[in-house]
Amino acid sequence: MASSTGFNVVDTRVIDRCIAKRADFVRRYDAISAKYGEVLSKIEWQGQGADAFFNDANIVRTNLKGIGDILATMCDALLDIRSVYESTDKALAECNRNPEEKS
Repeated sequence: MASSTGFNVVDTRVIDRCIAKRADFVRRYDAISAKYGEVLSKIEWQGQGADAFFNDANIVRTNLKGIGDILATMCDALLDIRSVYESTDKALAECNRNPEEKS
């Protein structure tokens, strides 16, 4: 976001809020995945269509695992992004130190 001073400012509060909710995101995903497994384990379908249903159910389970992997990657990326912003901010502060200030 541009400021009136001509400097660009990055507001990292949204990133910080997402990072803070990371554990909750993972917990909610794990609960959904566990519930799906629980429901499947209670189905005692035999006969016509059972094999096709369970094959499809396993494809869904694989997709859920993929979503979990994507969630983990996104959370890790947020941590990396935050770290890069922080190190870049420190480096820019060093390069743009006010010469009138005492170190």
